Amino acid sequence: MALKIIFWMAVTLVAYTYAGYPLALTLRRSKKTRGANAAPFSNTNLSFSFDIPTVTLIIPAHNEERWIARKIENTLALAYPRKKLEIVVASDGSSDLTAEIVRGYEQRGVRLAAFASRLGKQEALNRLAPAAGGEIIVLTDANAMLAPDALTALTAPFVDPRIACAIGRRICIVQRASIASPAESLYWRYESWIKRAEFRWHSCLAATGQLYAVRRNLFPHVERVGEDFFIPMKILATTGLRVAYVPEAVAAIPAAATLAGEYERKTRAHVSFLLTLPFLKELLIPAGNPVWWQFISHHVMRMLVPPAMAAALVTALLLAPAGHFYLAVLLLQILFYGLALAGWRCALANHRPKLFYFPFYFLFVQCALAEAWLRWPAGNYAYAWQPTERLPDAG
Repeated sequence: MALKIIFWMAVTLVAYTYAGYPLALTLRRSKKTRGANAAPFSNTNLSFSFDIPTVTLIIPAHNEERWIARKIENTLALAYPRKKLEIVVASDGSSDLTAEIVRGYEQRGVRLAAFASRLGKQEALNRLAPAAGGEIIVLTDANAMLAPDALTALTAPFVDPRIACAIGRRICIVQRASIASPAESLYWRYESWIKRAEFRWHSCLAATGQLYAVRRNLFPHVERVGEDFFIPMKILATTGLRVAYVPEAVAAIPAAATLAGEYERKTRAHVSFLLTLPFLKELLIPAGNPVWWQFISHHVMRMLVPPAMAAALVTALLLAPAGHFYLAVLLLQILFYGLALAGWRCALANHRPKLFYFPFYFLFVQCALAEAWLRWPAGNYAYAWQPTERLPDAG
């Protein structure tokens, strides 16, 4: 009996995390609609003239000489009133030509904040955010190319004083030379679906570093963890305000150049998540915060999927002699892992048949999650961020 309980708990957790939760969000009546006429939050000073908000756009950069000129040109071409836009490039201990390239744009209004030693993105933001001139602080990665109207779309939700943060839509540029490209693109489309549904319900959660915006007067002190997850979640935990998802604010980024690079990025991100949990205790208390259910379902339960998959396999193996159902489930799991193994072999040969490739990528993600659990006890997190290598011919 105990084996059956463990089996069904494991299967339910995996199914709920990746399918049940998104479907529940989609099917439930929108809390945003139900609360459309609710009074704005009154305990936070959010007053500013909103016709066109002033924006400080910060581009963190470490040894980004390959991308930084393209990024600055892309930023200067944004359809946003130039008098309302302050552009700051934070060169964090760069040892290449990044700072020199940025200085070439100072006559066009781009400001360089050059830190001689490497502080890490978190400390750079702690120093720059208080001095920002804009009412809205926008963060964007050096290798993310923004759509011309991305900034206009991203700042639009702030007309609602209940919106504390806004997140753009990351799209992955599919490139044949990148093994990770198709699945990474599919993954971000899946995440976009979830974020859209979360915002329709109440609030979406974590940002992606490619593009997000925060009210300057709510910008928190950033701990030495992944800032694009920490900043929106800390605001949600402490203010009860909302994070908007803005799919019209598009940031395009090329796929990781190698599977190894993508694997390391995912592992680092999940180590950072585990290290962030003590700073977000409020979100782990049921009914203690409007997004507690979303936070646990979307983020916490994903960390439990690798051990749940292992438990489902082991218990099915032990239960198989007792019934045809568990034998069939065992065989289906073996088939899935066989397809994933075949997908891995195909990926190494730069072939990506969907029948094999997507089972492989799902298992690839779970392996990165499992490794994050192994690294987490040591607290071994490189807070000075390491950009993922991406193909230079993208975009």
